This record gives sequence, structure tokens and C-alpha cells, in this order.
Amino acid sequence: MSIIKKFGLLLCFILIYLQNKPPNFMNSYFFNKITFKVVTFIALFLSISLFVLGATRFIQIDFLLDFLPKYTRVILNGSSKWIYYAYSLTVVTNFLAVLLLYKRNILSVPVSKYSAIGMIVLISHHFYITEYIPRYEAVEMFLTLMFYLFLAWFIVKARANGYLSKFSKEKTSVSLKIQEGCDHECAYCPIPSRKGSSKSDTLKNILANAESMALEGIKDVFLIGDNIGDYGTGENGGLKHLHSFYDLLNELDKIGDISRFTFLSITTPMFSERTLRFIKNSKRISPYFNIRMDSASDEMLKKMNRPFPLKPYKELFINIKRLMPDAYIIVEILVGFPGETDALFNETVRFLQEADVSYIRTTVYTAKVGTKAFGTLKKDAVPKSVCNKRKNALIGLSKIKLHTFYESQLGKEKFVLFENKIRKGSLYGYTNNGVKVKTVWDSKLGNTLHEVRLTGIKRSTMLFEFLESEILIDDTTAKMI
Repeated sequence: MSIIKKFGLLLCFILIYLQNKPPNFMNSYFFNKITFKVVTFIALFLSISLFVLGATRFIQIDFLLDFLPKYTRVILNGSSKWIYYAYSLTVVTNFLAVLLLYKRNILSVPVSKYSAIGMIVLISHHFYITEYIPRYEAVEMFLTLMFYLFLAWFIVKARANGYLSKFSKEKTSVSLKIQEGCDHECAYCPIPSRKGSSKSDTLKNILANAESMALEGIKDVFLIGDNIGDYGTGENGGLKHLHSFYDLLNELDKIGDISRFTFLSITTPMFSERTLRFIKNSKRISPYFNIRMDSASDEMLKKMNRPFPLKPYKELFINIKRLMPDAYIIVEILVGFPGETDALFNETVRFLQEADVSYIRTTVYTAKVGTKAFGTLKKDAVPKSVCNKRKNALIGLSKIKLHTFYESQLGKEKFVLFENKIRKGSLYGYTNNGVKVKTVWDSKLGNTLHEVRLTGIKRSTMLFEFLESEILIDDTTAKMI
């Protein structure tokens, strides 16, 4: 193999390595709004040029073919058809990646990687089948590969630094994933087998995306994951990660342009006293708890292979209400899991009747491929009619719980964030602790925060009267509950 070919292959490997592990200075100083826009427009220009020149192969415009790099013409003219089509597909994929980047679409991440892989394959193939590669041709290949790999790296880092988060102007609330996967193996859940163990996003990435959302005018962010109770180090510090859930909330609370953060999908009773007290005194963390308990029967929790018995959940509900009497607590219950008798179901009903919760969200068990319970508990299956009867019983209880909670809110002054979309002529909004209100559509109210007094109850919403015009949130704003 000639020195040029060896040097070219070495450069390919170096570029691939730098694309995955760039030097620290590239991560620390490269990204800001100006460089993002400049690089995006340059990439758009280069990609359009390659796309137009590549398209000339299909329509055979001779004078445009002269603008193609010489090595590209050599590859296409002297190679089999699969190279010809692979090159065309790679160019089109690269062009699509840049268009998605321009639109700040997260799909640009995988598309740019596919185009980079395609170009690596093409150039590597050309290195191995060509006996002699002139210096200028090697340089052309090096620059082309550098562009493809740099673009893929740039898009990945743009995603990590929060530059691929453009939202519809109609949106007031969006979701922000902070974690995925789960370390527990509940018998009904396919997440561990499909997504693996719990993996947390870095604090830096989450904050960058939250700040990007704030710049887009988003005021309500839902923190989501498969089990955010396992975020970071975990509340007890048993997981390997640099930061804890408390650290995350503490930093998010400093983002001044977002009115509130709400966390969903709490599968484990993970809140420490310190975290609960922080939420109580926070300016932006909502006292809204969506907790997946599944059953209030210890025997059923064992059958489901749940990681915690009933006692920690009971203590969590008590501690939340002790510190935040107005907190909105949603409990998720799974009915009809194999082996759930009437007596065991009634244990759940009695607990929920006594517990100070605001709403019950009920799901009927369905067998799912990839779970421990799939195909193994058929003899203990609960008839569908019984499942529906139990679900309806909990729906009725939930309505009573919600009405009771709303009664406790009557006469209280709250801050409501209104949505920015019309729904059947109405506009909905939510207080910081989850109370739903409704009024006649008014475009001026969309995506604004107002102080109101809750005056009445109408089905699943509360009536109110305005106390103040729009409230602007800043770091000095008091806790809004």
C-alpha cells in the first residue's frame, strides 16, 4: 500500500475518533448562537452544492459534471452500479441532514450519522480498489470526509447544547426527557428488556435544553423518563452519576424565563426530606406528584415484583401533605394483574379511600411481550369484565377525591398559566399545583401567567376570578402555589 493510501486511512481513523471524542476546548468554547448559525449556513451551502453536482449524474449535464471533484467522477465512471447509487443516496442523506439542522429538528442527529457512515464506506472502498491515488485526489477525499464527519459531530453537539429544540408557537408546555430505562424488573413492565438499565442525561445537557426552551417562549416544562426516581445518583446516593435529582431541581429553579417545572412518572417513593423541603420553597418546581404505585396491597406488590412495599408510599403521601397541604397527588393504579382477587383489590380501595390523594389514574393490565408475566400467569388471569368493573370503581372514587381536593382550594389565590391553544371555543389553564381552570377563548391570555382566586367547581375544572393582569416571572418572584 502506498504512503498516500496509508496516510489517507490514518486520517480517516483520526477524524472518526475526533468526531466521537473531540478535544475539551471544542466542547467548551465552540458553541454559541453565532457559531451555530454560521456553521449551519456554511453547511447548507456546501451540501446544496454537493447535492446539485451529484444530481447532474442523473440528468447528464456535461458542463456541470466538470464541477464535480475529479475523484468523484473517477469513482462514478469506473465503479459498479451499487457505488453509483450509494454515492447518490449519501449525498441526498447529507442534504436532508443539513435541512433538518436548519429547521433545528432532532432527526438531523441520526440522519447526519448515516450520511457520514456512507461516505466512510465509499472512500474506504475506493482506497482499497485503487492501485494509485494522486496527492490532490487524496486531499479531496480527506476534505469531503472531514465535512461529513464534522457535520455529524456538530449536529450531535448542537443537540447536547440545546440548539435543536424549536417548538410550535402554540405550545406552552413541552416534555424534557431526563432519564430512560429502569433498574427494577416489575413483572408487567417491558422497559428493562427493551431499554436496559437506568440511564440519566447529564445535568449540563438538561439545563442547556431547558434554557433553549425558555428562549422559545416555553413556560411549562414536564420532566419525564421511564422512572425519574432513578435519576442521577438516586435519592439515597446508590447510583453512579455525577449529580442527584436534588441537584437537578436546584439548577432548574434558577432558569428565570420558565414559570414552572413538573415531574412525571415517579415509579419509586424516592423523595428525601431535603428534596421535599426544596420543592416547598422553590419558585418554579411544581408541587405536583404523579406516582405510580400500582396497588395498595403488599401481596399484589410482591406478585408484580415491585421494588417497594406499601409502607414507603404511605409515608411519602403523609410527608408531602405535611410540608405542602395544597400539593396535587396523582396515584397510578394497575387493576387486573394475574392473581388479583376481590379481597386484594379491596385492600387498594380502602387505602385510597383513606389516603390524602387528589386523583386516581387507573390502567387495566394487558400482557406484553418481553415481560416476566407474559405467558406465565394465564391460570391466574382476571376476567376482562371484572377488570372493567374494578376500573370503573376506581374512576368513581377518583371523581370523589378530585372534588374533595378542589373543595380544599376554594377561596385560595393562585397563579394560573394559560395554554396557547383553543379547544372547542375555550381556553384552559393550570395553577402551579395542578388545578385545572377554564374560560372563554381569548388569544391575549395564551401563554400568560395571571393571579386568580378560585371561586367554584364545575365538573373537572374550577371557576375563578382575575386578581392581577399578566405576571412576569423573574428570580425575585415568590413561590407561586
